[in-house]
Amino acid sequence: MKFVKRSIAFLAALTLLSANAVPAVPSAAAESYDMAVTVDLSGAGKPISPYIYGINEYSHQDDLKSVRVNAVRQGGNRMTGYNWENNASNAGSDWKYSSDNNLSTSDAPADCAQQLSKEAARYGIGYKMTTLQLAGYVAADKDGTVTEAETAPSKRWNEVKMTKGSAFSKEPDLTDGVVYMDEYVNYIIGKLGDSQSETGIQAYSLDNEPALWSGTHSRIHPQPVGMKELSDKSAEAAAAVKKLDPKAEIFGPALYGYTAYDHLADDDTSTEWETLKAEGGYHWYIDYYLDAMKQASEKAGTRLLDVLDIHYYSESCRKGTVDRLQSVRTLYEKGFSENSWIGQWCMENVPILPTVQKSIDTYYPGTKLAITEYNFGGDDEPSGAIAQAEALGCYADANVYFASLWGGSDYILSGLNLYTNYDGKGGCFGDTLMPASTEDVSKSSAYAAKNADASTVTVMITNKDLQAAEHTTLTLSGAKKDYQKAAVYAITAASSEIKLLDIVDVTGSKVQVDLPAYCAAMIVISDKADAFEGAKQEEKIEKAAVYDDPMNMINENGYVEIPITDPEHLKKIVITGDVTSSAGSSWGNAGCAVCINAITPDGTKFWTSKGYSMSLGSGSSATVTFDGTLQNKDKEDIEACVADGKIELQQWWSASEKQEAEIEDEIAVKYTKVQVVYEYSADAEDVSGDVNADGKFDVKDAVALQKYLLTAGTLADWKAGDFDGSGRINAIDLTLMKQTLLA
Repeated sequence: MKFVKRSIAFLAALTLLSANAVPAVPSAAAESYDMAVTVDLSGAGKPISPYIYGINEYSHQDDLKSVRVNAVRQGGNRMTGYNWENNASNAGSDWKYSSDNNLSTSDAPADCAQQLSKEAARYGIGYKMTTLQLAGYVAADKDGTVTEAETAPSKRWNEVKMTKGSAFSKEPDLTDGVVYMDEYVNYIIGKLGDSQSETGIQAYSLDNEPALWSGTHSRIHPQPVGMKELSDKSAEAAAAVKKLDPKAEIFGPALYGYTAYDHLADDDTSTEWETLKAEGGYHWYIDYYLDAMKQASEKAGTRLLDVLDIHYYSESCRKGTVDRLQSVRTLYEKGFSENSWIGQWCMENVPILPTVQKSIDTYYPGTKLAITEYNFGGDDEPSGAIAQAEALGCYADANVYFASLWGGSDYILSGLNLYTNYDGKGGCFGDTLMPASTEDVSKSSAYAAKNADASTVTVMITNKDLQAAEHTTLTLSGAKKDYQKAAVYAITAASSEIKLLDIVDVTGSKVQVDLPAYCAAMIVISDKADAFEGAKQEEKIEKAAVYDDPMNMINENGYVEIPITDPEHLKKIVITGDVTSSAGSSWGNAGCAVCINAITPDGTKFWTSKGYSMSLGSGSSATVTFDGTLQNKDKEDIEACVADGKIELQQWWSASEKQEAEIEDEIAVKYTKVQVVYEYSADAEDVSGDVNADGKFDVKDAVALQKYLLTAGTLADWKAGDFDGSGRINAIDLTLMKQTLLA
């Protein structure tokens, strides 16, 4: 929609805006360097699982509409204590051991699974996984903090049993103090269909990060989990699922990281691992788990583990940008030693993914591999996109079946979209991986794929140099087609959004591409000369209103109130502040929300919010994004924008080291800067408000607006009449419209 003219007050507000508010570009670019990239198209290649392009629902509910994915996992710490019968769950040490309605406010059984199905349908996600509870107990109520004295078994918990052993109830019994996993699966099937239906659940995870139960969920499982305990519970739960839904896939054991791969939760006080290791000749715990599940499967007469499930959070990424740019190599490159304790002490298992695959091939062949939580960091810098893009290429090359990102925003999500929606129209990486290589992976990584008929080849290339541009000569070796054109889509230091940088000719099976410093790019190569005609993307301009002293903007409600001068074009709010602990905690988090009075195109108003968190320390930051939709009370994304020209920043909860120890501790946020970023079309004209949508701005629009204000008519495009940028239509807009028509 074209801009409408704004009031003098609005134009004055724009003088506060700073043009093109984007991340800082590295200083003083160095001269470019050359990089040869070769793609071998002579062979058949290998298929790429579409499910490596996945996310975790809990950390990405607000992102489902902005990132294109093929799979979604419903998991995380909250799911360990989830009671499907009443939707209560427990936060464990993440937040005051609180049992509450965090996952669902509904009283409908298995509401979380039902909402997952609805979300997946809304966003076209075909593969859905939820979590079964194996730790022994789940939240019985939603009454808040569970004290150490109330550790299970107590009235605050319901016992978990894998099988009921009698007829399933149509609706669960809320009074028997027990929840059954097979009854849960049966209930899901009854409501949604089995794993083969579009609405059903395709996979079940055998709980979450069991090696951490005694820490994270000490009110449920205070002792470290035993290795035999876990495999026995895993086998029993898996058998219960397979009896009801034979084609549903079982994922386990959701190991939190390298230490759990090696010895689960075993420590110096236990000899279980040393005994099992000696008896079975195992290299690390993963070997034992695979072997135990294979033996249980043979006894049951059916496969009880379809997918080995691990989590991976890079240790070297904690060191910052330079290490993040190299961090993915630990997963795939023999001899690479990262800057962390893994690089120092654990090289016998590096590269990690081939070592895991060797365990699978040895102890339970045919088991697939999943990485159901991972994150390399770098939300607000290109290294986040570069690591994310390299990780997805690595997963494809390592035959990973399923991968779901945990957390992440901005650059990280763009790194995912680079593979699934590089052009904003569903353009995606090919489905067959082809061999690709660069001269120096420390400077530039590359992964390539072709589509079904090889008419398009996609090549992901990174430039890890912070300052030097990369001149790439991309050679298509063994090409059986005459490729004509190549388009370069990239994420750069100038913007976390994917931009079309260039369209070039393919000459003699070679593509010459210049990549900016510090970027990740998708090179799309077509055998059609006109493949990219009309592909030019609409240029956008960002302008940001900067408020450097938000604590002086506290309103009568006691909250920081931020003006929103142009709701229609609001893109994001970047919030920076200092977070303090009154009790001197070593870590702490403040759970906050942007609170919004919203308005829909038809004038309906409602209240909503967008959550964010701030971490203990100075300079903590968070970004809240907007895309023209807001969530209503039914958690549906509907077309709406900010009304009343303002939002409030509110703090709703906190968690800290001292609070975890039940010591009084106030986690407080002092905001130091808020940037409100608006986005505009670069070539938009500052013209009329065509409220009747007839393609013209004339007196008929003024008449239509006047009738609307008198409740005697409707507007085809109400936003076009919002002349003062307030997010609502009133007499001021009519006056401004008449002034514009007379001008």
